[in-house]
Amino acid sequence: MLNIRRREILLAVCLSGVAGFVDAIGFVHLGGYFLSFMSGNTTRMSAGGATTHWVAAGKAAGLIGMFVLGVMVGAVVSRHPKERVAVLVATSATLGIGSVVSRWTDIGGLLIAAAAMGVMNSVFQRSGEVSVGLTYMTGTLVKAGQRFVDALFGGPRWAWLRYAALWVGLAAGAVTGAMTYHAIGLIALWIAVAALLLISAATATVRTLSESNASVA
Repeated sequence: MLNIRRREILLAVCLSGVAGFVDAIGFVHLGGYFLSFMSGNTTRMSAGGATTHWVAAGKAAGLIGMFVLGVMVGAVVSRHPKERVAVLVATSATLGIGSVVSRWTDIGGLLIAAAAMGVMNSVFQRSGEVSVGLTYMTGTLVKAGQRFVDALFGGPRWAWLRYAALWVGLAAGAVTGAMTYHAIGLIALWIAVAALLLISAATATVRTLSESNASVA
């Protein structure tokens, strides 16, 4: 996270906002299940199994499985020469499919949306490892706290803001997603699709300009 450029931080914050938006839609519609936060679903699955609430456990397990499937798809797509743009397009397409399917079956559509969130996590994959987690904030908040203490003891003064910005992005997206869902229902997923397409186009444009400048130099 400390090694990424400012424009990449902006991209990460925007994508965390989209993740929060989608996650809040799923959370409200499903009554407490997550589309991007698999720690919460793991707890629900385990608690449901331990208390023989098999439907609840199965729903959480299904979301986890689809998320992991999406991660695997993202890992494959990230091998494309234009890996970041390719992953963003794949995320947009997957979420778009989920939005269409949700018209006929809300559960099916949201399962596909969970897969889209899994795909998204490969946007910042480098050497087989994810350098920036976009849909989970526990580690990010830990890093923010650690870097803040470092700043108090003479370390980089503002490094903690990078991590805090990701959390703010997710939180702001979640608030917006919940409000939008209450206003228009699952159609709100299309807003996230549109946002992802805009982000994909902007990322592709920046990449093209960077490559053009590099070739001129």
